[in-house]
Amino acid sequence: MMNERPIPYPHIKGAGVILPDCSEGVYTPFRLTNCEKRELVRKIAENGLKGIDEFLESDRKEGAVSEKLDELRKQMKEQLEKIKAKRRRSLDDQIRNLMNKGGIATRESSDGLLRESGFRRFSSEEIRGEILASELIGALEGRVQIPDYIEKIGLIRRIWRAIKRFFVRIMSGILRLIRCIKNRFKKDADRDENIRSRRKKKGALILPFPSLQKDLSDWEKRMDRQLDDDDNLQKAVDQRISDKFGFTSGWIQLKRSSDPEWYKEEARKILHEEVKDAVKEKESDLEKKRVDLRSDERQRIEDERSRRQEIMRLEKAFEKEAADEERSLKERTKEEMKKELVSTLANMGYLKRVLFKDDIDDETREWEITEALVEKFSELIYAEVMEGRRGIKDRRGRQASDAGVYEKARLRTINEESRMDILQTIVNARLNHPDDRHIDHHDMTVYREVTTSEMHGVIIMDISGSMEENMRIEAAKRSVLALTQAIKRDNPRNRVDLISLSTRAVPLSLRDVMTIEPRGFTNHQEAIGLARAIFDRSRADKFLLFLITDGLPEAYTNEKGEAVAGDLDRSMELALKEASGLIRYPDLVFNIFLLEPEDETFVSSARKIAKEGSGRVIVADPKQLASRVLGTYDDGTSILGGV
Repeated sequence: MMNERPIPYPHIKGAGVILPDCSEGVYTPFRLTNCEKRELVRKIAENGLKGIDEFLESDRKEGAVSEKLDELRKQMKEQLEKIKAKRRRSLDDQIRNLMNKGGIATRESSDGLLRESGFRRFSSEEIRGEILASELIGALEGRVQIPDYIEKIGLIRRIWRAIKRFFVRIMSGILRLIRCIKNRFKKDADRDENIRSRRKKKGALILPFPSLQKDLSDWEKRMDRQLDDDDNLQKAVDQRISDKFGFTSGWIQLKRSSDPEWYKEEARKILHEEVKDAVKEKESDLEKKRVDLRSDERQRIEDERSRRQEIMRLEKAFEKEAADEERSLKERTKEEMKKELVSTLANMGYLKRVLFKDDIDDETREWEITEALVEKFSELIYAEVMEGRRGIKDRRGRQASDAGVYEKARLRTINEESRMDILQTIVNARLNHPDDRHIDHHDMTVYREVTTSEMHGVIIMDISGSMEENMRIEAAKRSVLALTQAIKRDNPRNRVDLISLSTRAVPLSLRDVMTIEPRGFTNHQEAIGLARAIFDRSRADKFLLFLITDGLPEAYTNEKGEAVAGDLDRSMELALKEASGLIRYPDLVFNIFLLEPEDETFVSSARKIAKEGSGRVIVADPKQLASRVLGTYDDGTSILGGV
């Protein structure tokens, strides 16, 4: 029997609906905590997208943002280590290539040619090869055969030379006999000493290369032993004596027979000259080579220094880059966290991308706040103001309604979350984003109580230039947002319209309230007229008009629809005329909040306008304005006196 598949969610088995487990292998989206969400909404609403930077600058030890920052920092550090390792390998390859460029010069210098001892050892081998290649040494070592010297002469001349050679040999024999008789009377020791002394007097060749000195000594000894008996060696010596002195071959033979010591001495001299000339010529060549090697060595040393400097520069650049990367890690982590927050806020509907056209061809997309974010901010302000007004009862539920009648619809305001249809909301979430197991505001379906009484509120906010003083405009913005939230909390079907009071009256959205700047004069006539037009088109059965200002009527709109400023009397006259039309709405509550009047003239003017519209004037300090506005709204007698 096969095992039954386990139920992913056994705790809802009894409900008859089993939802699939989509958690495995699915990216878990980043989720802000409620505290972080409130703080972030407040900072963005007050400072725009710069509020995200301020939010990230705050030092927090725990929460979703702190955990995400640690995660991003860890990921970026791992990526940084990989990039650093890759750059390290590339740097090592560069250093290896730089070092290999000096390989040939290094091998040449390793032969020791630039050192005196090494150079002489190398030169000895080169010179020895040159000397061994000479004809004289070749004949001495039996490697070279010296041909007979035959002159191209006539027959008679050759006969005469042959006769001369015959008599020379006879004379040589006689002289050799005389020498033998003479030597018989001398001791061998004296003869050897005489030979050594003669050699010493004539002087031995001293070579600058120790290895050649031994070769030269061996060649001298071999020549002494072989010169008498080696005809081939005698031919080589005779040719050089002939070239040196110009002697004929017969004279050389006679001289060799009569004075063999002279002949041997000349042979040694020829040997010395042969070696000396070869040494001198080769030493000159080698010295040139040595100079070239020294130049190459200096260039190699300079190249080596340049390479080492380049290696040091590369190492320092690598270390500096690594240090810069480490320093920028925090900033880059914050940039990534900022992107994550922007993406999260966009998914929540608090930010959206808007297309801007700088000119015909240049288009850019930038993030801006949405109505949903401002509405969330207004909820925070409302909660903050109400927290400061403890002891005052909340008015929610005090309007007339058909109790028990509900409609099922999508969420309109944040206040309806408590009446959520859980099952339908979960189904919506699964259909909208199956990979994400969280519920967003646009997924929610709520049970909304259907009421027969609807209110339409219009809030006029003065944005003239004087509102910039003493933080009046900021107080007015907070009051507008809090009052808007209070009206919608009473009944989601209630409507609120916002109007800016300046030289011209312009309808506003909640998002406009956060970004608007003070400018112009106060045109009460046009603002009240725009409010009346809104009431005329409304189907509500109750109306509310709140006017927040700090001054007198300073401008009006003429018959041509042009705004005119400077005529206070005419501006006041037309404002009173427009306010008198408010009495057409029997269930209208009209309140004027006057901020810091400069003198009694401001108060009396505001009272005249309020009287014409059956309203009242509340003088308020900017710091207490939001509390006074909500307090006035919570006064059920004033607002609902007709119900």
